[in-house]
Amino acid sequence: MLPRPVKRRLKQLWPGSHPGRPAQAAVSPGSANAHIPTDHARQVHSHYYINEVMTAPDAPTLVVDLGCGNGASSALFRRWQPDVEWIGVDIEQSDLAKGISGEKVTLYDVVNLPFPDDSVPLIYSNQVFEHVRHPDQLLNDIRRVLTPGGLFIGRTSQLEPYHAWSLWGGYTIYGWRTLCNDAGLVLEEVRPSIDAIALISRQYSGPTVGYDPWTSSHLNEEIDRWAAETGADVFATNARKLQFCGQFAFRVRKPTSGAPPARRRVQTRSNSLPARARRRTGEVLLMIGMRLSR
Repeated sequence: MLPRPVKRRLKQLWPGSHPGRPAQAAVSPGSANAHIPTDHARQVHSHYYINEVMTAPDAPTLVVDLGCGNGASSALFRRWQPDVEWIGVDIEQSDLAKGISGEKVTLYDVVNLPFPDDSVPLIYSNQVFEHVRHPDQLLNDIRRVLTPGGLFIGRTSQLEPYHAWSLWGGYTIYGWRTLCNDAGLVLEEVRPSIDAIALISRQYSGPTVGYDPWTSSHLNEEIDRWAAETGADVFATNARKLQFCGQFAFRVRKPTSGAPPARRRVQTRSNSLPARARRRTGEVLLMIGMRLSR
């Protein structure tokens, strides 16, 4: 249970959270909030999307674990498809990746993935991007190597303090969506993982015996009770959990066209002789107009 002052503060931060007052929210496809799920509001791990993808009729036969560490995800994928081709990718300084045996592992320079264009149907990455020095460049390369319609799934930090050489305290959902859009990728869905209070408390005080916040953390449980009391729908419940989550899981897709987004061309100032003459003429006319108006 959360302390009463924390509960009161959360209610102040989220208007309309009084018992008996439903907090309903509508979302339509293509809207700014279309990535917030409406089917359920359970706390999830990145494994949620592994299970979803690998049980689909069109499950990929090749998967890449970006930031593979000790290669533990290979067993998670093979649980569903024993003959799946698993390739681990990690930085050149990763001793864990170098210690993997019996699996395909490749090391890279943190930006340029060692795969041809349009060649990988699924990339998985669990708690890696908070450590990535140039996330925009890496997301661009993820788009490059994904097949048209290919998926990028995983989990990253939002409200998580420094840990293990993390460069960023975490991404806001809006910031992550913006980075994906800029790279030509579509953020299809985000789901709440462990809440920030449980994550920070665990890092500050250490694990609590008999308490597994990765499965169900206290603030997420409190929000579930709030939803039951107020009649809030699944969308509003997910939105509230995502506002206070320490980590979130995501599903990102490369558009079937495979084309990067059209960027607005920045107009540069020409320094040619005709251009300078036009600017000077405009300045003179502006000065004449200002004098005549006095």
